[in-house]
Amino acid sequence: MAQLNAGNETAFQYIFSLFYERLCFFARSVTQNDLQAEDLVQDAFLQLWKHKEGFDSFRAVKAFLYLAVKNAGRNLLKHDKVVSRHARAGQNPAPEEAVLHRMIEAEVLADVRKALAGLPEGCREVIHLCYFQGLRNQEAASHLRVSINTIKTQKVRGLRMLRLALRIFPIFLIVGCHPFFFFSCF
Repeated sequence: MAQLNAGNETAFQYIFSLFYERLCFFARSVTQNDLQAEDLVQDAFLQLWKHKEGFDSFRAVKAFLYLAVKNAGRNLLKHDKVVSRHARAGQNPAPEEAVLHRMIEAEVLADVRKALAGLPEGCREVIHLCYFQGLRNQEAASHLRVSINTIKTQKVRGLRMLRLALRIFPIFLIVGCHPFFFFSCF
């Protein structure tokens, strides 16, 4: 935090790389538009840079960024509503609970992606084929030219490693959805 407060660009780049994807995901859920979402996130980082001296903790930076994106998104939606009286229902500002849910979802998805990247190659391939592409065990075995037992073993091993990396069950109890919901988001 001291480096950010002092105007260190490397510290700022670290924070940018850590939160950019998460904030874009969050902003997309508010705006329903990729370009607008990226603009909102970039504006939030610009505001962070302008006010960099005022942060005493990492948590404060994170809260600032999410709040800046949320408020900018709401303002954008209000503006769109004024410009177009025929705005679709999906453009209305989300209730506070939905916004919180989207923030949690953005954080969890970023953690899941990071955990998936940390899996051994064999596990990662099998998880990708079976859960992301929807292949059955036999189809994945044929695709990878391995036995069906290898597929089963890699799936069990990969899911076990993901659970350990994410401490997955408490997160999904809080969020209130099935763990494999998040695998369909990739």
